[in-house]
This record gives sequence, structure tokens and C-alpha cells, in this order.
Amino acid sequence: MMKRNTLISFFVLMLIATLLTACGGLEDCKSCSKVTYNDDGEISRTPGVPYCGDELAEKESASPVEVLGITTVWECK
Repeated sequence: MMKRNTLISFFVLMLIATLLTACGGLEDCKSCSKVTYNDDGEISRTPGVPYCGDELAEKESASPVEVLGITTVWECK
């Protein structure tokens, strides 16, 4: 009887561990800021916001936007 309870406890623990790691634990995440530059250097930077998965890929692949000599770009670290 004791061996059966130990075995059931082990399987429940393994199930919980599997579910916890399956919920995006392996997904790559970074903190991204929107940074604005002009010819003299950095003008402003927004606070970093964490992005993961498709949202992160979108920020990292976004092209810089330039308007009247001011460039805005996403920087992710």
C-alpha cells in the first residue's frame, strides 16, 4: 500500500513538472525599448518591456523609421 502511494505521488509530481515547463518556459524573451536618435546621438529611450515569441521577432525585425532626420528603432536586449 505504501509503495503504491509513493508511486502515485511520483507520477503526479512528474506531471506537474512537465506542465510547468510546457507553458512557455523555454521561449526566448528579451526586454525591448523604442530608441530615438538624431545626428547628435540618442534623444530618448522608452523603458524596457519584455517581449517573447512572435512579438519579440516582430520588434527585432522592425525596420528603423526616419522622419526629418530623426530615427526611431526598437532595441532588444
